[in-house]
Amino acid sequence: MDWPAVDRLCDELDRDLEASGDDIPEIVAHFLSDSDIRARDASYGEAQRDAIRTYLATGDYFDGVAVPWWGCLALVVGVVGGLIAWALA
Repeated sequence: MDWPAVDRLCDELDRDLEASGDDIPEIVAHFLSDSDIRARDASYGEAQRDAIRTYLATGDYFDGVAVPWWGCLALVVGVVGGLIAWALA
């Protein structure tokens, strides 16, 4: 792979997209800015290529870590409990 050419083309496209004034989805911005990381880390590169393919095919993307429902519940309980303790102190 000619990574310097990939990096140059990604930078060029990123500048063109920014100049358009349109909102750029985060997945696209990450893909365009991370060509150097894809060059160093094949598994990261494959995950990014899979994510951008999914976005291009469906318009959907997930850019984060899935949090189970019980993780959200624990956070809410912790915050509410902390607020109650703070209010009573």
